[in-house]
Amino acid sequence: MRMTIEAIEEKFRATVCNQINLRQEGIDRYRVFTPFVFDDGDNLAIILKFVDDTWILTDEGHTLMHLTYSIEARELERGTRQKVITSVLSRFGLEDNHGELTIRIVGDQFGDALWNFVQALINISDLTYLSRTRVYSTFIEDLHALIEETVPEGRRGFDWHDPEHDPDGKYIVDCRINGMQRPVYIF
Repeated sequence: MRMTIEAIEEKFRATVCNQINLRQEGIDRYRVFTPFVFDDGDNLAIILKFVDDTWILTDEGHTLMHLTYSIEARELERGTRQKVITSVLSRFGLEDNHGELTIRIVGDQFGDALWNFVQALINISDLTYLSRTRVYSTFIEDLHALIEETVPEGRRGFDWHDPEHDPDGKYIVDCRINGMQRPVYIF
């Protein structure tokens, strides 16, 4: 016998949190409202559907589409980003069906499935932190901190330019380390 939607909602609440609500949007189709959001404040898109005699949770392609607001779609299909997505899907038991992320609910493990689904969507959305701009700025901050820790203040200069050969400062060196026979320039 199939579990009632009220019983499913209670399973979600008991395992994940009390702020879970379901709203019917068709036959055997329910939108799952949670307090969990993407970093920009958008809600996670979670749909509960009864398909082929089983319940599934799906994002209907929303999560990867949401990532394409800040990352090129082709970048999600190769390299480190693709490896991260594959790892997250494997770790939390999700499938990627041409961009639609899904998880099948086994038995009455509705709460566990929702928990894994939410965790996977949030982990995947964290790929925005691998954008070139963010990685570059983080790298520069880390490099500055490392140089400040290891090179005495009087021997280093950030955003340096040669006053004799470049008086207008058009060619900036990220860091100049002096006090040696030949200074070191870090670009």
